Amino acid sequence: MSLNIIAHEFEELSGDLESKLHLLTEHILLDHNQIEMQVNLKLISSKEMIKLNGNFRDKELDTNVLSFPMGEDIQSIEGELGDIAMSFAYIQSESQSLNRDIEDHMMHLLAHGILHLFGFDHTEDKDANIMEAKEIKYLEFFNIANPYLI
Repeated sequence: MSLNIIAHEFEELSGDLESKLHLLTEHILLDHNQIEMQVNLKLISSKEMIKLNGNFRDKELDTNVLSFPMGEDIQSIEGELGDIAMSFAYIQSESQSLNRDIEDHMMHLLAHGILHLFGFDHTEDKDANIMEAKEIKYLEFFNIANPYLI
């Protein structure tokens, strides 16, 4: 299992979305020659996200996705690439304000989060361009439009 979804407080995701999230994860892991690794995805409340964002980024606000890569020792011993937290309420609101399909938006954010687990970032423009190009490539595989043009 390459993706472990934890969504205690929320309605279950549609079977179709859950399948697509698993396939996307496998696709990205395969692209990075890490197919044996596992990613943990937890859907959390805004309250929980604000707490995480405050504790780890000194930003007391809600956000869509945060990634927490495991150390190399845990990756090699446990086979876990890292954890991704998504604020479900924030994503619902954000997808409406951006006029995007929520499932497509979740796919984009998962790709974004996994790339962060691999060490990609978007602090500098050149790094952002690399990361965005990878996200676009992965989403195209699922016939999802470029989220940076919408």
